[in-house]
Amino acid sequence: MRKAVMISILLLLLVSVLPRALAQFGQLETSDEITVLRGDYSSGTVWLVNGGGFTYKVVSYQRFWVEDSEGNKISGFEFNISPHVFTDWSPKGRYSFSYNVSCPSNVSGGTYTLYMRFLAFTPDGSMYILFARIPLHVISEPLEFGAAEAYVQDRPGSSYALNGETIVVFSHVVNVGHRNVLAVGSVSLVMNGKTYFSEEKNLTLVPGDNLVKFEIPVGYDFPEGVYRVDYRIGYPGGVYTYSKEFPVRFGVKLVGLSLKSDEVAINGDNVAYMTLLSERVIDLNLTVEAYRDGELVSRTVRQVRVLGGTTVLEAPLPTNVSGEITALLRLSFDGRIVGEGNVTYRVSAPPVLENVSYERTADNEVTFRLTLSNPAGNEVQGLLAYRISTDGGVLYKDSIEQSIPPGTSEVTVQFEVPVGKTVYYEFSLMAAGETSSISGEFYLQPPAPPTTTTSPTPTTSSPSSTTPVNTTTTPGGGSRGTWIGLVVIVFLLLAAGAWYYTSRGQQKRKRVRPKPKRRSPLGRFKRPKKPEFKENKELPKKK
Repeated sequence: MRKAVMISILLLLLVSVLPRALAQFGQLETSDEITVLRGDYSSGTVWLVNGGGFTYKVVSYQRFWVEDSEGNKISGFEFNISPHVFTDWSPKGRYSFSYNVSCPSNVSGGTYTLYMRFLAFTPDGSMYILFARIPLHVISEPLEFGAAEAYVQDRPGSSYALNGETIVVFSHVVNVGHRNVLAVGSVSLVMNGKTYFSEEKNLTLVPGDNLVKFEIPVGYDFPEGVYRVDYRIGYPGGVYTYSKEFPVRFGVKLVGLSLKSDEVAINGDNVAYMTLLSERVIDLNLTVEAYRDGELVSRTVRQVRVLGGTTVLEAPLPTNVSGEITALLRLSFDGRIVGEGNVTYRVSAPPVLENVSYERTADNEVTFRLTLSNPAGNEVQGLLAYRISTDGGVLYKDSIEQSIPPGTSEVTVQFEVPVGKTVYYEFSLMAAGETSSISGEFYLQPPAPPTTTTSPTPTTSSPSSTTPVNTTTTPGGGSRGTWIGLVVIVFLLLAAGAWYYTSRGQQKRKRVRPKPKRRSPLGRFKRPKKPEFKENKELPKKK
């Protein structure tokens, strides 16, 4: 080291003594560049190449200066290198040196040229003045912004985001200076002029590389559409902005809605099929509201799980009421409607036998009133069966076809039934594949026997045949002979009247066709026989 210093001193003395005309000029080449921030410093390494055809025994650095693009010298720079002396520098040989350059703060940013002058000697003692030209870039601001990027977290290759996911936007910022730089970063998510998310934070950018990152949550309440991500970093020396569009969708779509059956019997099974295309696994609420004639008749809510891909959901439909039913099916998540549709189906209710009442219309006649209900909107054919019986057996049993109009109707039937006995009845209606029955029993009280009062009446007797009758009398207030005489007279008068009426009727009576027996409209009824009582004409003889 000491030897190199001595050589440098001797070369300087020699150059100051020798005339300039004796020196020759050469060139040192470099492909390196120097970058420095104004008001700051920079350090690094530069490689120089001996571009001449001579070998230099000693090459010594003398001085530098800086010129702009127009050749004007710019003052205020400081430039130091190490080492200063290079020896045995052959043609095309390479040497490097370390540098430290300081730039004044009043220099405008741009590209300048830093000139270096060297004094070189060949082995034969020839002297050369060598120059090196190094591009010098002066940076006016300390921050260099890398390109920002935005992606969907957990799905970085996706061109769209789903509700509930997170969009990440980031960039690298290089602080080329040697002091911290304060900046402000912000991000926002905007659609149709409305901001759905925004965030701002203060940044301290240290020398070197800095990663600036924001996360944008896409809420489940965000409507579907195309959003724009706006990203910004600002500081006193400038601002960097970045924007990117992101379509947002929920990720579950209702693509089909169908019915198991367009018509079903009341209390039968009916199901709506909902076909979904899903890009996620998520739990949704399924609401089924059923309406008849605009009136809500049923509402159910249950949670369903939707898997990725194609999912078919089965939604049970109410069938407990008859008529035309419109069901509204709705899929929702936290109050947000994901998909909805409606289906219409008919619930057919068969006619039913609602009530049976009866009324005694005569001593041995009962009228039944059958109440039929047909909830369908059209007339239905049915079969009405009946069975009337007592403990002794079946009185009537048959079935008839019956047209049942819509709504409520009444059928009336009459039967002659025995009195004084328990009568059992059973009516059944078979229609639309369903059977409804009502049964019961009743008892007809026999009518009370009439009370007969006999008063003595004076009559005129006529001759007639008489039959002796034993009569028991009760003693009264007159003589016994008088009472016996009165009884005999009355009896003779009655016998004479009966004989006269019988003989006259035989003369005038014409042959008349007997009236038909009265029959029940729903079957035959055999009138019970009247009880017979044997009457003895004479008193029993004494043995």
